[in-house]
Amino acid sequence: MRVMLTKRLRLEPVSALNADRLWQILQAADLRAYQDLPGLRLTAFVESVARRPLHLGSGQHGRYEWLVVESESGKNTGWISLRIPERETGAGEVGYTLLAEFRGRGYATEAVSALLDEAFGIARLQRVCAYCVPQNRASIAVLERLGFTRDTLLPRGATVGGEPVDVIAHVLEARDWRDRPYRTLTSTDGKKK
Repeated sequence: MRVMLTKRLRLEPVSALNADRLWQILQAADLRAYQDLPGLRLTAFVESVARRPLHLGSGQHGRYEWLVVESESGKNTGWISLRIPERETGAGEVGYTLLAEFRGRGYATEAVSALLDEAFGIARLQRVCAYCVPQNRASIAVLERLGFTRDTLLPRGATVGGEPVDVIAHVLEARDWRDRPYRTLTSTDGKKK
């Protein structure tokens, strides 16, 4: 995994060395409105992160996460993730969450856009899915801006606050992503892609 730079953000791979920063973000109460988050103690969380793969590439599987850091201030704003199942290496699932104070600035769209470049470019995935509850209109708007299409409603497809909830599955195919006209992100060396 590599550091990704966008116009306003630095996306730092999560490892055992910085997992405490992600764990601290996970403690924000408002993040649990639309998703279940791990309730692990810090030590157990760092240990679970240490078992994750460090390399993202074609044919790899596992859970990959990046801290979303505001470049100018250095503040942790949230995180993004890519999950690639072992049984279906051509497909993956993106996830993202921002702390409340950083929402509404386009950061989620910017961060997920960079993640999609990694998913379709570095990991060579052919399809990426994202799931969100129907009430999370802001998240749905991010997915629509990025070209995802609504696939299906999964009744009781997730658990939030210990209760089963419906989720909407959204899908983006690699061929559709490559055709997007506005993809101009910055790579790890600071140059435009």
